[in-house]
Amino acid sequence: MLPKVTIFGRPNVGKSTLFNRIAKRKAAIVENISGVTRDSVSLKIVRNELEFILYDSAGFYASNHRKKLNQDIFENLSLIIKSSDIVIFLLDARTGISPLDYSCAEFLRKNGSKVLLVANKAESKIQENFYYESRALGFGEALNISATHSVGLNILEEQILEETQHLIQDQVSFQSNEKKPNLTYRLALVGRPNSGKSTLFNSIIGKKRVLTGNEPGTTRDSVIDNVFWRNNDINLIDTAGVRKESKINDVIEEKSVSSTLNTIRYAQVVVLVIDGGQTLSKQDLSIASHIVREGRALVIAANKWDLVKNTAESKKNLMSRLSVTFSQLKGIKVIEISALKGTGVEDLMLQILNIYKKWNHKIDTAKLNRWLKHIQQKNPPPLKSGKVVRIKYCSQINIRPPTFLFFTNLDKATSKTYQRYMLNSLRDSFQLDGVPIRILFKKGKNPYTKA
Repeated sequence: MLPKVTIFGRPNVGKSTLFNRIAKRKAAIVENISGVTRDSVSLKIVRNELEFILYDSAGFYASNHRKKLNQDIFENLSLIIKSSDIVIFLLDARTGISPLDYSCAEFLRKNGSKVLLVANKAESKIQENFYYESRALGFGEALNISATHSVGLNILEEQILEETQHLIQDQVSFQSNEKKPNLTYRLALVGRPNSGKSTLFNSIIGKKRVLTGNEPGTTRDSVIDNVFWRNNDINLIDTAGVRKESKINDVIEEKSVSSTLNTIRYAQVVVLVIDGGQTLSKQDLSIASHIVREGRALVIAANKWDLVKNTAESKKNLMSRLSVTFSQLKGIKVIEISALKGTGVEDLMLQILNIYKKWNHKIDTAKLNRWLKHIQQKNPPPLKSGKVVRIKYCSQINIRPPTFLFFTNLDKATSKTYQRYMLNSLRDSFQLDGVPIRILFKKGKNPYTKA
């Protein structure tokens, strides 16, 4: 288990900015608005052969938990802090120590984690009274940094790595007895707002890790956590709901959607979560199309299936709509689930594992060319300008997604209709149903034939 390092503090002290600086990319949304971060965003950090999980947490409020969302944020934050090995307690050097900072300190003392006190926004000389006030919090002298200008970050990282090294040394004997995972992969949950992504995330993790609710926009950042399922190490990612571009009228939501699209690009398997009780919308299909264009392995989870009255009719309509829209993705899988009740989640995870293996599958070249010869004998390519089209040789040049290169005797000779025939035959012959496939054509001889 990798050490967990959490950036903690009251709102607007620069937690997300610091998170992005350490991550060396914009992994968390940053806006000068209180309450932008709601869930704890996490990312694996590698430094000098040391690894740890870095968390960006929601801003701490000592009270004002009347709204359910605020209460859920507080409970989620408490869970993250309790499971953290190191907490970076971040202060704002410009505004000084506030009563809320003292509440933060009291909160941390109850949980017993190793605390690194850090004063952010310390670009200029800090007032002398700030030095004494920060020591009064009970965590020693604060390290002065500026996350925005990358001042003092090297020293902070050295402190983190030093503490991480101690933690790893303590865990060596335990880790040596652990089973190595069969597979390690990134799994993203995407879909429209309120489709049940976060509920499914919590169901897979086995605890209330992210916030859930009927309010659109509850999830803003992409939230990452690790789950060990059937000896497979999964980086599970919950994303913000994606609405039509015309309905996005908020800068935070715009950044949330951008984060979701970026997550899809770097995921390996993507689960499109839809509301099984509603008609498959244009937005659902648009998201699915984007996943396919990115070449990601796609599984569709029809959530809230326990609320569907006519399941047979709903399933028929759903599959019909998919077959028309994704004729190029024959065999796409739809798994009926109830994330809230946990039903169907096991079947979903099995399908995810299955599609991931297909997405990574490499087909033997000899088998491919026997297949190519067979399909051309069965159904030869149509003539081009009166000339016979011959596809001489093929090879799989990539996985993730499976990509095939075909050598032909004529430039741009293969018709779209015949390409579809080849795609469908590839799927049927090599059990690649539901996996995006890319085929390329090149005029030339068999590159492995001697001149």
